[in-house]
Amino acid sequence: MRIFREVSLADSLTVLNALLGLTALVYSIYDYKNCFTFFYLALIADGLDGWIASKTEKGRLGKELDSLADTISFAVFPAFLIALKHPEIFALSSLLLAFSILRLARFNVISNQDFVGVPTTVSAMMVTSVIRLDFPLELVTISALVFSVLMISDFRYPRIKATKLAPIGILLIFATLYSEVCYLLILISLLYASYPGVKRCEKLLLRSKRELS
Repeated sequence: MRIFREVSLADSLTVLNALLGLTALVYSIYDYKNCFTFFYLALIADGLDGWIASKTEKGRLGKELDSLADTISFAVFPAFLIALKHPEIFALSSLLLAFSILRLARFNVISNQDFVGVPTTVSAMMVTSVIRLDFPLELVTISALVFSVLMISDFRYPRIKATKLAPIGILLIFATLYSEVCYLLILISLLYASYPGVKRCEKLLLRSKRELS
């Protein structure tokens, strides 16, 4: 079993991410209240594997393994939650899943300093938060639809250094205990999603100032 020689420490956390995603899926059926705990732990594991990979030697399996794990935790799980809580918009949950895996596949075949399309982690954090807080169906629909489109968009999003993700990790730990933290997670998701629009407005303002001066 030579494959185990290819698995780095970061890769082990990636596999843990996938296992936590699977556990979240199972708990959503049998113990819905606690399924989000495993989802937040999957997000933390995903952040840690990136940080460890930046500090240690990267394994050859890393990029592909990461996308496979993310498919379970940040594509299948939020899509399944939509179908579970709002079966009347099952088609939208299918769209979210389809666009999530397209986003992950594109990530594997292009090389960019920035992300192209909003990351699946951000989309999943947004969708799961509005569902956990029992937002009205209309808001769940709008959130899932908007973030589905943003994932396959050509908008550029900055990569956030793993060391700067620590505050979000702390929020995720608190979110395992208090559902109210989801309001902050929604705010973070919306701010990050609006980044291209904000940068565009800044450029327009700078251009206007130059033309007036």
